[in-house]
Amino acid sequence: MTHCLPSEQAKLAAELTAHLRDVFAYLKRLGLSSADAEDLAQDTFVIAWQGLGKLRERRKLRSWLHGIAHRRYLRHQEATAAHRPVLTEDVGAACDGLTPGGEHHVLAHAVRQALRNLPPEYRHPLQLLYWEGLSYREAANVLSLPIGTLAWRVHKALKLMRRALAEKGVGDVQAPAEAHAAPCSDPLSET
Repeated sequence: MTHCLPSEQAKLAAELTAHLRDVFAYLKRLGLSSADAEDLAQDTFVIAWQGLGKLRERRKLRSWLHGIAHRRYLRHQEATAAHRPVLTEDVGAACDGLTPGGEHHVLAHAVRQALRNLPPEYRHPLQLLYWEGLSYREAANVLSLPIGTLAWRVHKALKLMRRALAEKGVGDVQAPAEAHAAPCSDPLSET
């Protein structure tokens, strides 16, 4: 880390800590258990603290942290060789307050299934854009992809999602990209 005054170090530590909850939530949405997500979020914090000198623009701190967390997640997945579902039961529980059999409940379940069945290279961009609220450029940086490749994967993912939803008999569903390129505020998002 570059040499900082103690007050500057405290400010940087506070900024990192402020994003720790977002990183933890992101790791949970990738399908990790609470314990694993907490461990990787802490690893992310330590790696970020040690590498703060590499961060050239402080305004990119959030996407930089997501990039570190994503790489830690990929290493964790390789090490455990576990293929866990993308959405944990905790996230699925967000739909419990909806009327069983109601339109929103059916849609939320169908979307969860369709997302869960996407290969990671299509699922991860959607999660970063619509659940984490990152821009295309930030998501491309997190995934170490050219922005054109990311845009293509998002297009392909949404096409696959539409097809999966149509097969489930869920009507003409408006895809997130057609609605807005903004964070998701549907029953799947965590509170």
